[in-house]
Amino acid sequence: MRIPSLLITALKGGSGKTLVTVGLVAAIRKRGLVPSVFKKGPDYIDAGWLSLSAGRPCYNLDQHLFSEETVLNSFIRRSLNSDISIIEGNRGLFDGVDNSGSSSSAELSKLLRSPTLMIIDCSKMTGTAAALVKGCQQFDPELQISGIILNRIKGTRHEHVVRQAIERITTIPVVGVIPSMKLRNFPQRHLGLLPIQEHPSAIDFVEEARAIIESGLDLEEIERIAFQGPIPPNSHLLNLEPELLKTGSVNSIEIGILHDAAFQFYYPENLEALILNGANIVEINSLESKPLPDIDALYIGGGFPETHAERLAENLIFRQSIKSFVESGGPVYAECGGLMFLAKSLVIDTKVFPMAGVFSAKSVLNRKPQGLGYVELKARGSNPFFDGGLTLRGHEFHYSTMVLDYPNQEFWAFDVLRGQGIDGAHDGLAVKNALGLYTHIHSLGEPEWAGSIVRKAKNFRVARKIKSDACSLEENIK
Repeated sequence: MRIPSLLITALKGGSGKTLVTVGLVAAIRKRGLVPSVFKKGPDYIDAGWLSLSAGRPCYNLDQHLFSEETVLNSFIRRSLNSDISIIEGNRGLFDGVDNSGSSSSAELSKLLRSPTLMIIDCSKMTGTAAALVKGCQQFDPELQISGIILNRIKGTRHEHVVRQAIERITTIPVVGVIPSMKLRNFPQRHLGLLPIQEHPSAIDFVEEARAIIESGLDLEEIERIAFQGPIPPNSHLLNLEPELLKTGSVNSIEIGILHDAAFQFYYPENLEALILNGANIVEINSLESKPLPDIDALYIGGGFPETHAERLAENLIFRQSIKSFVESGGPVYAECGGLMFLAKSLVIDTKVFPMAGVFSAKSVLNRKPQGLGYVELKARGSNPFFDGGLTLRGHEFHYSTMVLDYPNQEFWAFDVLRGQGIDGAHDGLAVKNALGLYTHIHSLGEPEWAGSIVRKAKNFRVARKIKSDACSLEENIK
């Protein structure tokens, strides 16, 4: 079974991968093809843009967090209902978790047998671009680099010299040219684009990117490359229809997620895993002045609570309902921004904003990243969601630090084996059935994650019913 696909990569970050991939996906849709979209590595923001461009969820492929079999299975299964699959790489082509380049975009391309289009940032260079392409070609001859996209080209002569040098020395065709330009709809934060929920003109950026790609890339040649790619290994064994995932009356367990401009970082695979384990997903807006609805558990993903700190602080009804839910034994799983929200306060410069007050700590926003990259944790005993001794892999990216009121009295949920976590040695605060940690977990890498949350939710529902029945019986006796 052939899966037409392309992996978009570059020599380094900041070379235009997201611009090209978002624009290419939008252009392919306009040509009548249905694309599946993927993001290599742990990422929420770029994945959100790819999802907007494709009109369907973007899934993550990560050989460090998942086994190769899991990566391949997810890719094939989620590509079955599309005409072409587009993958955006991360960082540079050969950048992995160690000096051998393991888990790099190049390794992913070889695993999927997906043709690679490589973007070259041609700022202030001509013939050197050819040397860079040739070097990549010789560095890993097994890698299928099928086309080159020249970015930040300064005019016709610049393009002519670079193109001829690359095609003469490497025989790899140049399939597109993007001029050096200022993008109108490209507001950024930290390491890339704003999340689509906060972008003032998200769809305008997608349309701008599409127009750039349509005018600068040879779309017919790019489609030819994709459709003539090799067949992925073992694809005949994995040709299974994707599960049909629907929320509704079939599942009885209600799991809320905070989904709004402040909290938007959720892997679609994680939500699907909760549904497959028997949960309905209930979206909740933390910025609306309403208490929590009647739910059995709460999942708070990451995001940027700092950009909405004032509105979160003013929403007293909602904050109090979160704390009451925890005090009643309600299960809460919170990652990064969710951890910050469950603290007593969020400190930004000299301003202090009250938060939910579940944990005896405050989060302090810094100007530089405090934790960035892959994380490995070991669960300690009596963890609300994970058995003691279990080793987990995830990732972190946070600018805040947690300052605990009583460091020696607070319960640490995990020991940090790799990464930063909360204090470099530990991650995860736990109170009753609430757990907050900086580390983001992906359900494909940690399949027990979803089941543990749903089990906690079921137990809480049963406990509430027993308590309610007991109260009713007492009232009848009176």
